[in-house]
Amino acid sequence: MENNINDFNSKIFSLFQTDYEDLLKNKFQLMLQLQCQTTSINTWFYFEYEQYIRLLNEKNKEEQENQEKQNKEQNEKYSSSSFDPSKMMSKYNPSAMMKNFGNMGNNSAFPRI
Repeated sequence: MENNINDFNSKIFSLFQTDYEDLLKNKFQLMLQLQCQTTSINTWFYFEYEQYIRLLNEKNKEEQENQEKQNKEQNEKYSSSSFDPSKMMSKYNPSAMMKNFGNMGNNSAFPRI
């Protein structure tokens, strides 16, 4: 009979157990994003803490979706633009520029050595 009670107690308590590392990660994120100390977080009721975590996760998810949307719009904007570096490079001909520079002759403002 005593084993049954111990089994029952361990099963009940296991329902309320949480991973300590996850708890610390959540507290750390709350500290960063809400700019509060762990001492104030520790005074919250557990249900209150869970609600803050849920709200924080929703906020972070929404911000991430907005960021991804902006990145996608920006990528579409620049990929569909008329900017084509190969066209610009075809206009640039260094040998022709050097010929023009050499043909400046006496009209050049550069002193001769």
